[in-house]
Amino acid sequence: MAKIYGLDFGTTNSLASIVLDDVDEKMLSLVNEDDRMPHPSVIRYHGNEVVVGRAAKNAIETTDVGVIGDFVRSPKRYLGSGEKIHVGGVARSVSDVVAEILRHVRDDARQHREINGETFERAVMTIPINAVGRARRDLREAALKAGLHIHQFVQEPFAALYGYLRSLSGFQRRLAELEGQIVLVFDWGGGTLDLTLCKITKGMLVQIQSKGDNTVGGDRFDDRLIRYAKNEHMKQYSIDSVANEFPHAEAKLIAQCETAKIALSDRSSIKIGVRHYLKSDGPDHSLEVKVTREKLIELTRDIVDAGMKNIDEILESTGVNQASIALCLATGGMVRMPYIRERLLERFDPLRVPKIDDGDRIISQGAAWIGHDGVRLTLAKPFELLLGNDNYSTLISEGTELPIENQNFAFPFKAYCIDPRDGYGKFQFARPVWPDRNLPGDPRRSYATLLVAVDEEAAPLTERLNINVNIDHDLVVTVTASSSMVGHLSEREIHNLEFGLSMGQGVKEQTNPDNSNGQRNNEVNLKREVGAIKFRSNIVRGDQSWDLVPGDLVKKYRNRLPPLWEPTRRQHDEKMYYVPCTYCKRTWYQIRLEGSENCTCSSGSVKEMDAKAQKAKISEWQDFLRSEESVINDTGYSVVKGADSKGIQ
Repeated sequence: MAKIYGLDFGTTNSLASIVLDDVDEKMLSLVNEDDRMPHPSVIRYHGNEVVVGRAAKNAIETTDVGVIGDFVRSPKRYLGSGEKIHVGGVARSVSDVVAEILRHVRDDARQHREINGETFERAVMTIPINAVGRARRDLREAALKAGLHIHQFVQEPFAALYGYLRSLSGFQRRLAELEGQIVLVFDWGGGTLDLTLCKITKGMLVQIQSKGDNTVGGDRFDDRLIRYAKNEHMKQYSIDSVANEFPHAEAKLIAQCETAKIALSDRSSIKIGVRHYLKSDGPDHSLEVKVTREKLIELTRDIVDAGMKNIDEILESTGVNQASIALCLATGGMVRMPYIRERLLERFDPLRVPKIDDGDRIISQGAAWIGHDGVRLTLAKPFELLLGNDNYSTLISEGTELPIENQNFAFPFKAYCIDPRDGYGKFQFARPVWPDRNLPGDPRRSYATLLVAVDEEAAPLTERLNINVNIDHDLVVTVTASSSMVGHLSEREIHNLEFGLSMGQGVKEQTNPDNSNGQRNNEVNLKREVGAIKFRSNIVRGDQSWDLVPGDLVKKYRNRLPPLWEPTRRQHDEKMYYVPCTYCKRTWYQIRLEGSENCTCSSGSVKEMDAKAQKAKISEWQDFLRSEESVINDTGYSVVKGADSKGIQ
């Protein structure tokens, strides 16, 4: 069977890697043969000619991204946008433009002698952690146009972490050490800085939260060097402008500044030089400026400060203590800059920030290892349905393997409506905020809400509702719900599943140590907004859940229930609240507003209470309705914080 490559289609650069030998497991990154660097993600449409990679980048005269004249730089940004890319006087699809880069990487890789004619037809493709389903679909379409089959998608930080761990001689031992721990993947590339907090739980790598910043990418460092070189040249020759540049001189200066930035990671100084820079007969004709590592730090210190601030923000937003980070994996071309590494070491000790020599290649290498090892992407958190009792029913369990190429996984379910009076069954799909914490009281994030028309005249728990959850190979969920009698069908796509990566087998879970402030490592602090609305589902998975039917609706169907069945306290109170008084024809709410003087009720529910007792009872009931801690316990009674074991009497 043909080998599976790892392919990192990046914002700034793209690269393929492959594990060559199943015995020696030699990793090979298929860099550009000319400069031994990854391929720039740049395309130039020059008449009928399409120029891709280093040749296109060397001709571009700006560090801007997007469409610049006949150039497209960083087309990855357009994935999933639904837009056309207008370049060279032609409106082109995103997949057509991206396919040019993927084809170039594939064709160049096939020229490498080391692969010994190995076919390049399948790849594990890396994607940003926050890529949505539409972007994955565009990328698969582009790959097919380039002659590539995407075997599986994998998130970039997952690929980086797997690539790092898999390259260690004690892979399984290090994986066991990280079990239950939190890892920060810090990926600083040419276009963006991406941070991802992950947790390794039961041998599976799952995302906690991610954060991106496109204002501090490596290209911004190039901009500062370009400006410095121009200013120094003007100062050196006492000229006011460099506007009379030779054609293509700007492109040469940009390339020289990028080369200098990279070289200063290993050298203390370097010269930036461009011959035939200005149209002049004087000594200012050529540019030659010396730049030191210290000067580069001085020019870019504020950019580094802004990048480091992202660490504080992601930790604060999740409530994770800095001391709880077991590993900070720094990847991307910019982490080779010594000053950035120094700043990371100020926060995390050297044992937690391993030095990686190939940080700009680790993502594609990780993807290649994933393809070689047959590692599968999994569902990080359970895919849940909110039920009418405010509990969540797991439809798809965490750890479920997700589809690879040409696979579709379907999960069918049945449900019933406990309150069909408004004519709709209400489905809310969600997942826990934190991996491994899916108890009823743990916080959730909603995926989507779906409404299905039902027979509003039907008795509760009568009409069957059919649910089908389908996941395709682009990791897009299609939820379909239909009512068996009305025949209404409702459908919704979900593009933002949260993924995990199966890292290994047989790893035992360990207990997290407490932070110094007594808060558990994996706790997230969430603030509830004032006036927030709580969704009340009217769906249950079984047809024997009469305890969940609204109390005012139970009365109507009392004759269908077993003789000894009794409503719960919640149902009794709900009936008293909503059903009008037999005598005065008013609801409890109306009686509260208008007073009970004219009420001739003989039931004693209101009349037998004096004004003070009535006010206290109403206040207590309102608190009950608002309480978010109301649950149905095993006895069927409403349990409220601060109340006795039988709730409100």
